[in-house]
Amino acid sequence: MKQTTALMTAEQLTEMPDDTMRYELVQGELLMFPPPGPGHSYYEANLCGELRTYVNRRKLGKVFCGDGSFLLARDPDTVLAPDVAFIAAANLIEDWHTLPYWPGSPDLAVEVISPSDTIISATEKAQRFLAAGAKAVWVVNPRRKTVTAYAHDASPKIWGVADDIDGGELLPGFRMAVRDVFD
Repeated sequence: MKQTTALMTAEQLTEMPDDTMRYELVQGELLMFPPPGPGHSYYEANLCGELRTYVNRRKLGKVFCGDGSFLLARDPDTVLAPDVAFIAAANLIEDWHTLPYWPGSPDLAVEVISPSDTIISATEKAQRFLAAGAKAVWVVNPRRKTVTAYAHDASPKIWGVADDIDGGELLPGFRMAVRDVFD
């Protein structure tokens, strides 16, 4: 006998308990993650700080840090929370700060691989953001001390500790040394 599991909606996800776990939905299926460790938070903060300063000085849009959620698909619902996200000024919506989820994908999503993550799961998440409209996704790999950039119609680009992250067309002129993410 085949068992069926009821799929969860984005609205049901907002009702999850505040129990220190992190939750996401992928095609209606609930994913649960332990809270990240201090290294994860440190790398996220380093990258977020640089991006936010760059974006704010140039009034390019908004940078979100710390797992803000994005509703990427409906029926079944997919809600993902990147570690850092950027939304260009032209794509900002009124009253965005009152929403439980941003409707759609950020222009840039950044994922820091946690000890409980795999490179495969991070790559799959990057592909989901791109499929939902992200222009770029950066995956930060603390184990290898690399940042991999994904974009539509382009091969992934890997930056190592001797390289600079390049904002490309999305964030023209943005540069940050990869080593500064990890130092």
